[in-house]
Amino acid sequence: MRKLIILTLSLLIFTSCSDDFLDTVPESTINDDQLATSAASYAAIINGVYSALRSYGLSVAGNHEDYGHKSILAATDMMSNDMLMTKSSWYGSFYNYLGRQQTNGRSKLAWTIYYPQIKTVNVVLNAVPAEMATDNDFKKVRGQALALRGYFYFMLARIYGPTYLGNENELSVPIYTTVTLEGAPRATVKEVYTLIESDLLESVELLEGIPGTGTNAVNESVAKAFLADIYLEMGNYEDAATLAHEARENYPLLTKSVWLNGFYDLTLNADTMWGATITSAQSSFVASFFSHFDNTNADGYAGGLEIYKNIDKNLYNSISDTDYRKTAFVAPGGSTVYPSLPEYANIKFRDPTVDAGDYIYLRSAAMYYIEAEALARSGNEPGARQVLYDITITRDPSYVLSTNSGTALIDEIILQKRIELWGEGYAWFDMKRLKVPLTRDYPGSNHPAFGKFNIPAGDNRFIFQVPQAEIDANPLIEQSPL
Repeated sequence: MRKLIILTLSLLIFTSCSDDFLDTVPESTINDDQLATSAASYAAIINGVYSALRSYGLSVAGNHEDYGHKSILAATDMMSNDMLMTKSSWYGSFYNYLGRQQTNGRSKLAWTIYYPQIKTVNVVLNAVPAEMATDNDFKKVRGQALALRGYFYFMLARIYGPTYLGNENELSVPIYTTVTLEGAPRATVKEVYTLIESDLLESVELLEGIPGTGTNAVNESVAKAFLADIYLEMGNYEDAATLAHEARENYPLLTKSVWLNGFYDLTLNADTMWGATITSAQSSFVASFFSHFDNTNADGYAGGLEIYKNIDKNLYNSISDTDYRKTAFVAPGGSTVYPSLPEYANIKFRDPTVDAGDYIYLRSAAMYYIEAEALARSGNEPGARQVLYDITITRDPSYVLSTNSGTALIDEIILQKRIELWGEGYAWFDMKRLKVPLTRDYPGSNHPAFGKFNIPAGDNRFIFQVPQAEIDANPLIEQSPL
């Protein structure tokens, strides 16, 4: 009975919200005295966080873009060079960059998805201090909580602040490590990344050797994958390469048939490191990833209302004709299988279940590109070429070991990463990190008029403003430039 009460109370944290405050530091509905002393009770709270990350309507009421972490990955990709939408609808405010402005409701989507979950894992971390994590059950609870908090801050820092290198003393996001009603000022980039790194390092140590509980939860490999990505951002290339290699070791590369199967089932995609199992009972189909990004489904926004999500023409043309990943998009001239779809429409994401497609957050394939780039930047170009070859030859049988070096090698790695991970939440973050401009208005561009514009690298528009509701509620917040 006690566990049931605790779980019920913890779920209140995940489902309560306020229209006039962003719940960055909401008043807790539980306290440490109410928590049981068994690891299972804290694990139930962590499981609630995983549930919240795939839930509809916890951030912006009535917004069909609000279905958790997967929506943020999709929204940021809509801001990149690589993806377009054929009609202005849901995600249009991200595609046209208006959603980053403080008065636009989309500016609070990521803020109100991640900060309430940070608050929740802080409850666990404060109740399970390091000295309490002495057996595997408590190590797993604390390790997962640390990994999640570090990753959530990484997402917030990349969205609401500048990149790390060269901007260490610029403003990032507020830091909260305890449950409090007091708002905090924005910390510096260096301060935020110091916390992120500390959280992930301890998480990796705690989760070492502990069996995972499936792809719905964070394990040691996922924590290493998070840290590898963070170190790539920070310029710690040797450690990024090592961690990326270790993170991917126990995950196979996908075969052609599986890669082209739709990315809708965690059990089929053996390279999935972290994701969310979705069932028809849990699904709010119209507010879901596949509703917006499965162009083949006539019941969703993309296929039903012809709000197609397509690949940028320049990126499509850069894919080798012998690379099977090119067939994940409708070729010029149309498709005999999907004759109603326009040229360049994606058929990468397809959910034959209609309303129970799983969400894949992280695939081991991403680790190959992090490892390859990090090796190249740390002076091991032969190693970088080999890692790039190891994955690319499985996608394109005509691929040969690269002879590029320097900037050309980095560019080749990033291009292959864009092709492999199209629509999976990497493109815009890499554009920011690598100082790549937005270039959609070019001769022959297939971007529609409402998204056909260019933005120079380093422009303020690559940083989201702090949402208006947080500005109103927290007088310590300093706003980013428009």
